[in-house]
Amino acid sequence: MTAPRSLLIALGVAACLSPGVFAQSWTHFAGDASRSSINTNSFAPGAGVLAAPLWTVSQDSLGREITFVGQSTPVVSPSHVLAIGSIQLAAKQFSLYAIDRRTGAIAWAAPITSPTFDSWASPALDLEHNAAIVATGTTLASFDLATGTLKWSLALAAPVVNASPAVTTDLLMRDRVLITEYDGFAGNARLVCVNIDPFDAAFNPHQPGTIVWTFPLGFASGDTVAYNQGRAYVGTMGDPGYAPGSILCFDVVAGPTPLWSFDNVINEGFFSAPAVHQPTARQSGDHGAFVLAASYAFTGGRESANLVKLDARTGELRWSVPCNRTGATPIVLPDGRIALSGGLKGYGTLPTLQLFADHQTWSERLWDSALNTWTDANHNGQIDLGEFTVMGGWTHQPALASKKNILFIGATPTGGGSYSPCTDLYAIDITKLPTGVGNAQPGFIAAQRTGVGSAPAIGAGSLYSIGASGLQAFGPAPAHTDVNADGVTDIEDLYWWEQGRGDRDVNRDDAINSLDHDELLRVLRADELDDMASHRP
Repeated sequence: MTAPRSLLIALGVAACLSPGVFAQSWTHFAGDASRSSINTNSFAPGAGVLAAPLWTVSQDSLGREITFVGQSTPVVSPSHVLAIGSIQLAAKQFSLYAIDRRTGAIAWAAPITSPTFDSWASPALDLEHNAAIVATGTTLASFDLATGTLKWSLALAAPVVNASPAVTTDLLMRDRVLITEYDGFAGNARLVCVNIDPFDAAFNPHQPGTIVWTFPLGFASGDTVAYNQGRAYVGTMGDPGYAPGSILCFDVVAGPTPLWSFDNVINEGFFSAPAVHQPTARQSGDHGAFVLAASYAFTGGRESANLVKLDARTGELRWSVPCNRTGATPIVLPDGRIALSGGLKGYGTLPTLQLFADHQTWSERLWDSALNTWTDANHNGQIDLGEFTVMGGWTHQPALASKKNILFIGATPTGGGSYSPCTDLYAIDITKLPTGVGNAQPGFIAAQRTGVGSAPAIGAGSLYSIGASGLQAFGPAPAHTDVNADGVTDIEDLYWWEQGRGDRDVNRDDAINSLDHDELLRVLRADELDDMASHRP
């Protein structure tokens, strides 16, 4: 049977999106659809990137002050960084802002529905379709990456609160975006699966922006979907005080019957995205993909919630370990240790970065930033503000530059709400953190920047973060690789360059020569050798 033309086109588009494109990008909350929070690019920034910002955006093109959503994650394409913010008109107007990564100039601003309950949901990039997807209020919308033009919009049955979209890229003609609706009181939240691929009567009988299937989740808030290799993983908050939350797994193409469901082993729920991880050769003690998820406890201290590890195939519990309450996603470090941001000021807890060892069938906490940076200055036996280094928090998602062994983590504000922008950004040297119980080595804080720090996003050698003064960029200006100005960098840009078309001055040195060609090729092939090596035994 001959494959239909639409399927061949889908295969061609997928092939055009080289690993280098994704190495240049930070496409989702927590980095990617699997929520790894890691950039593996060899050119990822080190601690020195925090020395000075490349630019700061705080106003729109008319000089009006932009207030960016404090704990929302910017997303990064090869040419732009996108973030949600608002200006004050007669009423507050929210927009998705696309900002040139080289100059800090606003390329476009697309009006969006106002967030509900101060939601800090992040946008996501659909690079296959040159689109950015935003979930705010009761609207899920897709915008053209090059122009900001609305591609499609879907009215949901309930608002989205703190949950960010998950975009698939490997389902050929059946790619989807997955989002969860909020319901913390009546138990009517849903997981919603929406088509993003072109209509095809035989293989994909759905228009872009239409619902393919839904599943009732009960109570849910902030439950961002994690996606990996055809499967979607999502948490629920349970019924606080009565029933624990769950983690469910779905086959995205097959539809709304869970492949498995795990009920938490303590009476607490999940309020963020799980992380799906496929162990590398360096982590060879682990066999098969696994899921990590951390819960939120409304009472208790820094160990009142729990971090669980599940078999990604079956949902079987491998271990559960006490942790700080959180709405953040765990991060698997290159050596297999797990970092987790959590806590807040008051209610029996404190903002922390916690580090855990994974012993495959059991886990232990190695380090707690509040405890292990504490000096009891007033000798009262309590960890008070001012006696420890504040970092992390339940609303904050760190980011790891794995090739540089640097974890970028913000300090959530200790005065006011946890939704406000972070006050500081730390570059943590993860090689200086302990492998056993005890204090970190001197120099584990490799760098610090004040006035910024919210949910950092890494794109190649650059880092982006929101602070009280606006959205800031750190690192060198990236090359201009979007030769054909379609909003993404892919093989088409190389074709255009070689055909003498488009904006061919890639390195912006006011000359067009082989150096531009080589730089474009380097970006398209970024980390190709590393990607190949990672699949060898």
